[in-house]
Amino acid sequence: MIQNILEDIDNDKLDYKLLCRHVQVISDEQRGEEICGSCAQVLEDHIVDYSGEIFSENFEHSQIGPKSTLMIHDVGLSTVINTSNVDSQGKPISFKMKGAMHRARILDSRSRTRTSASKNLRIALIELGRLKEKMALSDPIIERAAYFYRKSIENGLRGKSVKATIGACLYAACRDMGTTRTIIDISNNIQENRKTIAKGYRDLFQQLSLKVPVPDPLETIIRVANNLKITENTKREAFLILDTLRKQSAIAGKNPTSVAATVLYMAGIKTMENMSQAQIATVAEVTSVTIRNNLKDFTKHVPLI
Repeated sequence: MIQNILEDIDNDKLDYKLLCRHVQVISDEQRGEEICGSCAQVLEDHIVDYSGEIFSENFEHSQIGPKSTLMIHDVGLSTVINTSNVDSQGKPISFKMKGAMHRARILDSRSRTRTSASKNLRIALIELGRLKEKMALSDPIIERAAYFYRKSIENGLRGKSVKATIGACLYAACRDMGTTRTIIDISNNIQENRKTIAKGYRDLFQQLSLKVPVPDPLETIIRVANNLKITENTKREAFLILDTLRKQSAIAGKNPTSVAATVLYMAGIKTMENMSQAQIATVAEVTSVTIRNNLKDFTKHVPLI
């Protein structure tokens, strides 16, 4: 048998593909084929690509396409009718079908925003997307702000402008996620009055019974120090002063931003770095009077000399 096969190979009567073991297999995802890299024989064809599907452990809740997100007014679950007048095979549709598809697109667009609340929701989410790029915010913060806005609509929190409610929800999301963004920062970027946003935040806090953590003065120290381009030596001294004040419970009940500004001023005095109270107050968005009042209390626990 083996001798006959060898004789056929010598006489070029046997195809060499029959002797290939197909060790090197190449997958062509575009054509859905598996090809042998040695003999170029097609081993499998019509292979289904499951890379676009996401399954749980029990192979339930499959998902194809983009994930659902709260940043879309319908959470990404609505139908999408393509604007091109071609069928699935790329052939142009008939004239009668063009009119039917045009009417279907109009009805589909109207069904997405049937009420004024859904229209305001679309405007609010567009504004949130703009603030994300303008303030360099992360996706989880924007998702959290969109969640707060939807909950405020469900609980009937009305009577304010869309921008004021968006500013309040964004500030609540930043507080909840531990991101240092002040109401003044949001007010300047959203072009809304600070007092209106603050009142909207208080109403949102009471209506939704939010439990947000108190901002850490350490993060504010880092932000203000980076904006003022303070040296690392002064930053470390500010951290030591803050740690001492915390151990003695000297900062309990005080505004974290004013505490950070006062600690930075005290650290600048100790490291002989020239920083005025007005400079720190402007960047930290507090008043010089607040820094002086805190300074009188803090020097009792941390002497400057």
